[in-house]
Amino acid sequence: MNLRTVVAALWVAACAPAWSADGAGIVKRVQGEVSLQRGGQTLPVTAGTPVQVGDRLVTGADGRVGVTMADDSLVTTGPSSTLVVSQFRFDSTTNDGNMLIGLLKGTLHFVSGLIAKQSPQNVNVQTRNALMGVRGTEFIVDTRGDTP
Repeated sequence: MNLRTVVAALWVAACAPAWSADGAGIVKRVQGEVSLQRGGQTLPVTAGTPVQVGDRLVTGADGRVGVTMADDSLVTTGPSSTLVVSQFRFDSTTNDGNMLIGLLKGTLHFVSGLIAKQSPQNVNVQTRNALMGVRGTEFIVDTRGDTP
């Protein structure tokens, strides 16, 4: 293996999304106050932060966060929002999987990805009062209330 091949392989690995075995997505955009709650800890959020099943993303009054899920779904929350990645499984070979996103409060903009194209019945967004099945490609959810 020559040096050029090694450099090319390292470059491709560095530019690829940082999906881990339990990775559901990756933060692409952060504005204002945003934190991630995982395993009883509150962590700072920056572009490139991996998002895992069970993670809770919380935005402050000036916060917004955009996440690209492993199936290329786009999930964006607005100010004063709390979002939980309750379930996520995706097979990039078959595009099979399932997703359950919980919006506890605030706003959510959702653009569906490969799971919804393959099996739309396997993509759901849940609020405190409703469970929505994703059958389209893009929608907005706005919950009213002040309880997380």
